[in-house]
Amino acid sequence: MATADTVRGGRGTPFPASLALLLTTLLLVLLAAAARHVQHAPFGDRLTLHAAARPAHSGAARAPRLHLARGGLEAYDPETGARRWTYARDGHRPLQARPALGAAVALWDDGLVTGTALRHGTLSVWHRGAPGWAGTPAARRAPGTLQLLGAQPGAVAVVTPRLVTTYALGDGGLRWHREAGSGCAFDSSRTARRTGVLLIARHCAPGTPWTSRIAAFSADSPFA
Repeated sequence: MATADTVRGGRGTPFPASLALLLTTLLLVLLAAAARHVQHAPFGDRLTLHAAARPAHSGAARAPRLHLARGGLEAYDPETGARRWTYARDGHRPLQARPALGAAVALWDDGLVTGTALRHGTLSVWHRGAPGWAGTPAARRAPGTLQLLGAQPGAVAVVTPRLVTTYALGDGGLRWHREAGSGCAFDSSRTARRTGVLLIARHCAPGTPWTSRIAAFSADSPFA
């Protein structure tokens, strides 16, 4: 007969109730850990590091060749063509991407800007919102929303009609931001570069001096 300290299993073999309690507690801990693991990627991130990106690979520090796929962003070795890594987000796709040394920055269809870096065989990613990004079909088609600035690893400027925001490529830290001004709008499709300075056309109301129709930016700050 089973006592208060034992519980019979399916075949009638008694085992201590304390052991049953321990097993139940362990199961709950494992389930909780699994739940935390699922919640670990709040942006729906799925990062895959391929064999060609092993730490000893000589091309790992070079700017990758990028491919925008419906399933995510793919990075390839510029010399061998071997795939280094794949970065996907559940339910979203990249619209634009720019390669940097050992890294890539991308704009996604929900307005999220990400920086993906491969260092010492480890793949990491940072996430930032794109302030002022409307998400309209016109905004999705607008070229030049992402602009690299400065000597790498420099910064990336996110150009929207009302605002230019710049983040550090390494960790996504905010560098600076500049508003277009009342009655004006930046045009990301009309840009030029002069000795490390990014020039962006700015559409303003009629009668605005032509000198106000061009905005200049560097990795460190916007110019007046």
